Amino acid sequence: MIRMSAVVVLVAAVTLAAGTGVAERVTAGPSPDEARAIDKAGSKIEFRAKATFAKVDGVFHEWEAELRKPGDTFDTATLKITLDTESVTTGNGLRDKEIKSKNFFDVKQFPNIEFVSSKVTPGPDPTKFVMEGTMTMRGISKPVTVMIVEHPAAGGHQMIDGAIEFNRRDFGMVHNAPLNKVANEVEVEFHLNAAASKAAAGN
Repeated sequence: MIRMSAVVVLVAAVTLAAGTGVAERVTAGPSPDEARAIDKAGSKIEFRAKATFAKVDGVFHEWEAELRKPGDTFDTATLKITLDTESVTTGNGLRDKEIKSKNFFDVKQFPNIEFVSSKVTPGPDPTKFVMEGTMTMRGISKPVTVMIVEHPAAGGHQMIDGAIEFNRRDFGMVHNAPLNKVANEVEVEFHLNAAASKAAAGN
């Protein structure tokens, strides 16, 4: 009886140890809301709009981005981007002044543009995704869709490329110059150089 009890205790101990090992392996995986550091030097956020005589291209120099994703998958990723409207430049001083005026971004009253994701749907291949979210501009919030392409970058990083297309009139930007008219459709592109997950960096 004593010998049988010892065997039972030994089996229970081995089972417990094995279970603990499994639990440790699961816990050691990437956190589902792991924040990824963004290398701003290797990232860029810009906008494009067509006009009567030429395209209007601009760059936002001040912005913040918060990307959270587990491991190497983007399926459950979340993204928040905040743009400083005062920081936008187009390479033309007069055009910059007009874009920052009440006719367009109205930077004094609305210093930020914000995008917050709400859902991710896998695209046609493993590197492409459709991200839904809300963009707030000039105090107006509207649902938008972002086409995401993810691909490897140097140092184990991942480049997250996204494009948001929207109608500027939906956000109260209805002004148009009599000669050089700006198209209603505007595109914001972001290229974020995101650090690898902690688990991948540790390998």
